[in-house]
Amino acid sequence: MKDTRTLPLPQRIAAALAALALAFSFALPATGCSISIGDSSAGNGSSVSSTYGGSGEGAQSAQATIADIPAYTGALCIDINHGEPGFTAQDEARGTFMQFSDLDFEGRCGPAFARIGPDTISNEKRGDISQVHPSGWVQRKYSFVDDGMLYNRSHLIAHQLCGENANEKNLITGTRTFNAVGMLYYEELVGDYVRSTGNHVLYRVTPLFAANDLVARGVQMEAKSLEDNGEAVQFNVFVYNVEPGVAIDYVTGESWESSETPQVTSKGSATITTAAAARADKAAAGSAGGSSGSGSGGSKADGGSGGDGAGSGSNTGNADGAGSNSADSQGTSEQQDYILNVKNKKFHKPDCSAASDISSANKQDFTGTRDQLIARGYSPCGICKP
Repeated sequence: MKDTRTLPLPQRIAAALAALALAFSFALPATGCSISIGDSSAGNGSSVSSTYGGSGEGAQSAQATIADIPAYTGALCIDINHGEPGFTAQDEARGTFMQFSDLDFEGRCGPAFARIGPDTISNEKRGDISQVHPSGWVQRKYSFVDDGMLYNRSHLIAHQLCGENANEKNLITGTRTFNAVGMLYYEELVGDYVRSTGNHVLYRVTPLFAANDLVARGVQMEAKSLEDNGEAVQFNVFVYNVEPGVAIDYVTGESWESSETPQVTSKGSATITTAAAARADKAAAGSAGGSSGSGSGGSKADGGSGGDGAGSGSNTGNADGAGSNSADSQGTSEQQDYILNVKNKKFHKPDCSAASDISSANKQDFTGTRDQLIARGYSPCGICKP
């Protein structure tokens, strides 16, 4: 940084004013912002409602700021804006596109935005990404972390959705749990839907940093299936970049063992993932006079200590939290027939279109309860919602 003390007085005053304006931009939410934060102490997570004032089409958005996000208390993923993303009509009318933000002055990634479809989906093995060192990459090993290493090189838009490998504009420093339990749940909802239908999903992932942090506090993930106006896939969530049992200095990336970061109590499956569920949740919240809590769940497979991938992965510690979406509203103690994908740890209804695509080597029949499968580390298919 240039030493402003050598500048003439008028330039020193201008530099000081610019620095003050920058500080306020980090500290304050946007003008006209109305924020309602649910009570995260209920155990199943919380819901953040954020509407930004303005004029013209698309003035109302669902963009979150770091000031909107409650402290992590065990819910790995929480809803934002009652699960409704902030895409405009112009966004939805665009053809195929994929865009990544330039790195900022700290070397940090910005939003990644794309129209996911059969033309972007990749079924190839992810390439080597070990040469990329995202901002805040200070790797540490912990015996209780799945695969040992704390950090993954986490894709903003997953390799399976876009085919990108060592793109530094698409890789952030993310914990194993954030990457392999939090983000993958939503990535697979999108990937499974596109593969089974051939339709398209508008998809945006925005890392949220506080002030001069080098490690993101988490990511906001937004998606909407286009051909059916969000009936199959629609979500707007925040995924916390945390690791149970580890404290992280987000400014530097340094970490240490700490019992103050609690275990995950709920993951992605209890968040809103369809337009119908979002409308029901918003109506219920309105009648109650405020935002209602919503939990979360899921599992993520990651390519080892190096980062994001589409392989198999193990869940961290806890069974899925009870949720409010259509899948979790079904009975979980009744004996049912399911089809398992033993590679990606998904379970399906027998007539699910995605189940027919499972290779014989990874396909397995199962008769039992939904709770039994979740306790064994499986998560429900985002298409058939068993």
